Amino acid sequence: MTASDTLDERVKEFHAHVWDHTADPFQQQFDVRRPLNRDELQSLNSLIDALANDESDTQIAAKLLVEIGRNPNFIHIALQIVGSTRNKIITDLRAATAGQNIKIPSAPAGLHRNSAAWHFAGPYLAAKFRQVCAPLAQFQGSRNQALEALNQATWPGWIRQERAKRQGHEAEYRLALLLAAMDLPFEPRDKADNPLTSDAQVNGVSFDLVVPNTEHPLVCVKSTVHTSNIGQFGESKDALEISEAVEMLERNFPGNTPTLLALIDGVGFRSNTAGLSGVLTNADEFCQFKTLWKAGIIAASRLGRKIHVRLPQDDINSSQRFLTRWSKSAQVQPLVEQPRTEWIKAGEGFILLDN
Repeated sequence: MTASDTLDERVKEFHAHVWDHTADPFQQQFDVRRPLNRDELQSLNSLIDALANDESDTQIAAKLLVEIGRNPNFIHIALQIVGSTRNKIITDLRAATAGQNIKIPSAPAGLHRNSAAWHFAGPYLAAKFRQVCAPLAQFQGSRNQALEALNQATWPGWIRQERAKRQGHEAEYRLALLLAAMDLPFEPRDKADNPLTSDAQVNGVSFDLVVPNTEHPLVCVKSTVHTSNIGQFGESKDALEISEAVEMLERNFPGNTPTLLALIDGVGFRSNTAGLSGVLTNADEFCQFKTLWKAGIIAASRLGRKIHVRLPQDDINSSQRFLTRWSKSAQVQPLVEQPRTEWIKAGEGFILLDN
């Protein structure tokens, strides 16, 4: 943290700009499941008919194998409807077959092609299907609406792991897109296309992004976003990682220490003030989704690039110390109207390269 900032000021800024993930288009893509299509409803109804006819789990497993053979993705539909996940069936089957020299595939889509694995997977899935859908076997009339209700109700649990994985990399992805649009060098360059790309390594410490490269780092970015209570472990981990990064950078780059930038956001930090304070105290600078323009200014400045920046007047007023620190690289003006297309959107601000 720079000498001109106080922790209270940084905490106040953080809370003033905290990310509303519920209104973010990235988050909303996970919230609603597409409706079940006709073939999926037909497959599910055929299995419920088997329950209505008092067929055994072995018989239902055989029907499942037929449906999955026709549409390999149907195993994902069945797992979702019964409230399971991609990982749970694999870990449960590995526990059930321990010591039997049976290879369980790494993903559910491979189970129907492995007869030894399906011998366990079929009855496993049939039993769960019976537990959830048996009441529908007694229903007189169309079950499609009830199945669609299950489809929507089980979707958040099914997508939770994918949401968490993608969300954990969304912040660095947006920053990588900004740096790429500004034509500034950074590593790993692939993060602008694939946010799940491995992090950059500087002397054994991982960073989500490094400007311009890991050989001669000028800006090192640690990204942390939490949209729920992160708990005591999360508090310690976030603050510890920042502290370790500070120590390494100061030890290995004396005289020209890279700027340690924390890209930190999310309402999860509101209930974990220790984690937030640890990050904000030790990072040289920090930014959030709404203030991503700060990262653009810092990267351009460390690289000696001149830029023009347009910001909401409130951000100009509240960020005077930051803007003064980096004023040599950025000409800042109030954002009065939407800029022309050559301006690059950066959070709630806009950046234009100085040609």
